[in-house]
Formats: sequence, C-alpha cells, structure tokens
Amino acid sequence: MSIKETKTAYKNSELTKADFINKMHEYHKVLFDFSEILGSTEIAKIEIEDGNVIFTSRKTDLHPGGVKFYVDVLDKRITPVDTFNFDQYELEDSEMLYKLVSDKDVIFDIGANIGWYSNHLSKKLPSSSIYSFEPIPETYAQLKRNTENNNASNITLNNFAFSDTISKLTFYYSPTITGASSSVNITENSGMVKLECQANTIDNYIAENGIAQLDFIKCDVEGAELMVYKGGKDTFEKHKPIIFTEMLRKWAAKFNYHPNDIISFFGQFGYNCYTAHNGRLRPVKEVTEATTETNYFFLHPEKHAQKILSLT
Repeated sequence: MSIKETKTAYKNSELTKADFINKMHEYHKVLFDFSEILGSTEIAKIEIEDGNVIFTSRKTDLHPGGVKFYVDVLDKRITPVDTFNFDQYELEDSEMLYKLVSDKDVIFDIGANIGWYSNHLSKKLPSSSIYSFEPIPETYAQLKRNTENNNASNITLNNFAFSDTISKLTFYYSPTITGASSSVNITENSGMVKLECQANTIDNYIAENGIAQLDFIKCDVEGAELMVYKGGKDTFEKHKPIIFTEMLRKWAAKFNYHPNDIISFFGQFGYNCYTAHNGRLRPVKEVTEATTETNYFFLHPEKHAQKILSLT
C-alpha cells in the first residue's frame, strides 16, 4: 500500500487512527535511512517539494558541488540516483576529467543526458564554454530544466545527435533507463520507444557555429562513439581536443566495430589512449577480453605534453 493509498484508507475509515499513525511512521522512517547514508555519498541533499524530488551534489576535492538535479520517478538509473546508490559517480574517471579541463576551455558534452557533467563543469569552470548535446526530447527537457535551475549560462543546449553524416536517425529510448538510449536497440528490449532524431556531424557543427577552439570532448553515446568521431576528422586534425569516451565492447559490437577501431582512428591523428588508474593516466595499446575498464582518455603527445607529463 502506498502513502497515498494509506491516507485514503484512513479517510475512508478503513484504518483506525492508531493503525494509520503506525503505518505512516514506517514510511517516515525511510527519510532517516536516507539521512544516515547521505554523508558517505557524493549527494549532499535530497529535497522533496510539491511534485518534485531534487538531488544536490556534494562538494569534493575536484568540483564545487551544490549542483541540483530533478530526478524522474521512472528512471531507475538516472545519474543522481546512481550516484547515491554507488556513493560516487564514475569516481576515477570523473577525477581525471576534472584534472584535465581548465577554465576558458571549450567543451563538448556529447550524450549529455540530464546534464550531470555539463552542469558540474559549468560551475567549476565559469569562464568555459560548454556545448551539450542530447537527442532524446524527453531527456533533453530534463537537461534544459536542470541547466536553467542551476543558472548555467555558459552551457549551450542542442537537441540533436552526432554521427558520421547529417541525417535522420532512429533512436531507441526507455523511460526507465534513459542512459541506455541509442540508435541501435543495444539492450534488445522489445519495450523500447522508437524515435526519429536529427543527426549532425562535429565538423559541420563547428563550421556552422564558427567555433574557433575545442579543448575537450566527453562522449558517451551507448556504442555509437566511432560514428560520432568519423564525423569530426577535420576537427581532430585541426583542434586536437582531449577525448573522454566510453568504449564498451558489447555495445560497440552492436554497431559492428571493436573499441580498438577507435584507438586506430585516433592514432591517425597522433593520439595515444589512456585509462585513469589511481589518479594517473595509464597507457593503453589495445582493448582485450581481459580489459575491465570501459572509459578511456585520448591525448595528443605534443599538444597535451604538459598534462601527460604531470599525470603519467
């Protein structure tokens, strides 16, 4: 029985006052369960207001915290909830990301979802320019709401995908796990919602918007990463941004490639591949069946020489 049903039962005289108070007390005790656990997580506060639940991030050594996120009742793996569940969000990779970015950087957040990284980077780097890209309309609406609620004026929001061509793409979306949205039904879930979304290329977007600098790209698009990068060859040749990317073998296979193809792709521009390990960059030559990491960094040995020297 839900809280609403319990209150209705009492109002309809289906529960005595004493039974009603006891049942409601059991519900209220959950609030104290949350309060006991919050201190060990990257979430500082959970607010309940009329019709909304809002999670606020905690200040860490690497980001200022205090960023608010509305959570959706259906999405069981929405980032703030995942952060509470597992105490931190992508801890080692996040730490490395925040070490590699600088104020006044131009940053692309490709596959921004509800804006966890975009909004934290916005607050940490107030003089930076952040471009956030999220193709799914429902998720984009949450991204927009969170960005506006955090007064993140240095974020430019974009409601489309990136790929290797300018085209219309079919996306598969689940309201219960929005982070698994992809242009292939990677989870093979028959209940996924099919949507048509516009796709652009990185090179075309850079040219259309007169972007003269690009320092950092975070890309997590559930297996379609290689196609995104193929649409940015001129950008990688000219700007050589640092890349933070997911490379998951099982998702890449759905798109008929292997993570090593991404390593080879960036190799043609002189990049080297790394993972984050104990606060340092660890070189990676190839991804094998024994590889456990799923997130990787690509840096150029000349452009990023100082960062590589300090972090390896």
